[in-house]
Amino acid sequence: MSIQFLIPEQSFETLAEWGTANLSQVIAIDSQSNEYSETIPSTEGQRRLSNYLRDYFSELGYASEQDDFANLMVRIPATAGAESSHKLAFMVHMDTAIGTRAVSKLEVIQEWDGSRIEYPENSHLNVTAADYPDTRYYQGEDVLHGPGNAPIGLDDKLGMSELMTLGQILKASPNIPHGELFLIFRPDEEIGRMAAVEGLAEELERRGVQYGYTVDGLSPFEINVENFNAAGGKLLVTGAPLSIERSFHRRAVANVIGVNTHGATAKSEGYLNATTVFVQAYQAVASNSAITPVGFETDNEVDVHAQLTFWLAADSVDELDQAQTELQAALKAAVDPHAWRGARFDLQVFDETQAEELSTAYLDLFSHLQQLLNSTDGPKPILSENSDGYEGYTNPFRVTPTETGLELRYRIRDFDEDGLEARKKQLQDLCSMHDEFALELEHQYINMGPQMEAYPELTQWALNALNAIGQAPHVTPIRGGTGVDPFLAKGIPVANLGTGYFAPESEKELTSKQNIARHALWLAHLVQVVSH
Repeated sequence: MSIQFLIPEQSFETLAEWGTANLSQVIAIDSQSNEYSETIPSTEGQRRLSNYLRDYFSELGYASEQDDFANLMVRIPATAGAESSHKLAFMVHMDTAIGTRAVSKLEVIQEWDGSRIEYPENSHLNVTAADYPDTRYYQGEDVLHGPGNAPIGLDDKLGMSELMTLGQILKASPNIPHGELFLIFRPDEEIGRMAAVEGLAEELERRGVQYGYTVDGLSPFEINVENFNAAGGKLLVTGAPLSIERSFHRRAVANVIGVNTHGATAKSEGYLNATTVFVQAYQAVASNSAITPVGFETDNEVDVHAQLTFWLAADSVDELDQAQTELQAALKAAVDPHAWRGARFDLQVFDETQAEELSTAYLDLFSHLQQLLNSTDGPKPILSENSDGYEGYTNPFRVTPTETGLELRYRIRDFDEDGLEARKKQLQDLCSMHDEFALELEHQYINMGPQMEAYPELTQWALNALNAIGQAPHVTPIRGGTGVDPFLAKGIPVANLGTGYFAPESEKELTSKQNIARHALWLAHLVQVVSH
């Protein structure tokens, strides 16, 4: 059936300004989630954002409902003649990842020419169109970015601003036909708290919603109906007392700044975690008995950063100096290839009169990570920065000291269910070799692909809308998840749509004014496709 599309009455420039204003408002509200909180939402910032959005849509004349978990459901009635069309939900999440910082204003580069972007609070970043080909899409446009010291929350506040702009379009252009729409703003997606939306899924089922789209994708105009299977791992290592009897002692503390990216873009952006620096650096000096790892603590907000502690002990000052020089060189060799992406370290050394109360836990950590990263058996690749497309990974990303040793966390991802089980078994086998290791594994989410095969229309509708606005599609799997398991369980298929930005959950995050307008137009055409 040929569709006669109606376009918004507003100019493209007006839509770009609307979208930019919407994004500016929502990124100014701190809505990080907190995995250690037992409440839903896990932070009050999400409730504040929910209230802001409620008021925003109320001013547009749309009715909305909030539940105790701060889920916001905005209802846009069907237009005349489209009352029998499919009921459709668009969903975004209100929470941002830990380490995100609210910003009071966006930095704007008019008609960006692809040259190095100056992030005002981070001179170590070198983002150019030549070095990061994914940014070329934004050349010639008015680029929006943050200060460069932390992510600004484009995941998923860019999708949020595009939905807000859709609301404005439909209000200002009431002749655009569409069925009954529900705009959903949900909490705690980043921390995988499915309980937050189980009641919402039941409510959408009760209201007869038949289809949904999350607006949570990365690439411009991407369409996703597959995602990772995901599990989490926690390894508890119990250390034994470590005695170092030498004449001279120093404590060497390395503060490592890694390269922070989302797992989805780890390969293209050159992700670097301090766990990898630790393994590479100590591997280079392990034959020197004067150097012993005795501490590792990941930064509270940014998983790739950490403080590494080494004990230097020798029977002469010359030997101690040599050990310090070797350690400095090993750290430099591990970090320097990534310096242009912002990686760096500083090493501070303190003279000590004798060895402190030390633990073998960090030697055990090195041994385990070395075995995992150098394993010739089992699933490959291991690290997220070596993984792309349909490849999975088993990423050791966070180390936390405990009273008895340490805790190591893993992100375990695979598109194939058997592949995920193989990755879990690989960890179990490695950990079973050590009596002092206790491994816990937890299910996180499933690949929606098998269930989505029965609903090809979700992809086709999105493709038809893209064709109408002259944009090329990008059908690809999600190298992550969108937290839609409760909706699938209620028989509501939910595909994912791209929002158009670079470097998710990184201090490099950027998008453009024009991109927001184009994606809002995509949504405005999509609702027309679904209504026919």
